[in-house]
Amino acid sequence: MSEKLQAEFHHVALSVKDFGAIKEFYVDILGYNVLWDSDNRSNEALSNVVGLANARMHIAMLEGYGMRVEIFHYYEPQGQPRTPARQCDFGQTHFALSVTGLKDIYSRLHAKGVSFISPPQNIRPGAWVAYMRDPEGNTIELVEYESEASATSVR
Repeated sequence: MSEKLQAEFHHVALSVKDFGAIKEFYVDILGYNVLWDSDNRSNEALSNVVGLANARMHIAMLEGYGMRVEIFHYYEPQGQPRTPARQCDFGQTHFALSVTGLKDIYSRLHAKGVSFISPPQNIRPGAWVAYMRDPEGNTIELVEYESEASATSVR
């Protein structure tokens, strides 16, 4: 049996086309705070870490709701669009925020033009879910559990 890592969750990262629109969405619409924002970042160590020679980028670390979201916009090399992924396609599909008052949150965000896959759905007893998309199509799940038992049971 292998030894477990001594680690804890730190952040999710998104590579984005329109840095300003994504930052505005996460900060102004969802309420994240900017921990730091660094434009024109470029150095050999960073290029080595991301595996891209002469990488130059704009990076910001956002924090809210017990998690961090790091956003990257690459000036060099320029990124390419991905085919929109479906939830069943391989790889990361979404990240989730546990909320209270999902139906009200849905109504408020939908009125602000946030794109949702569907209105909140009761997916099992005690669990309501809605998937929304940020301006570049990344999926964020909003989930509301009526009790702790609802959060840990698949019933």
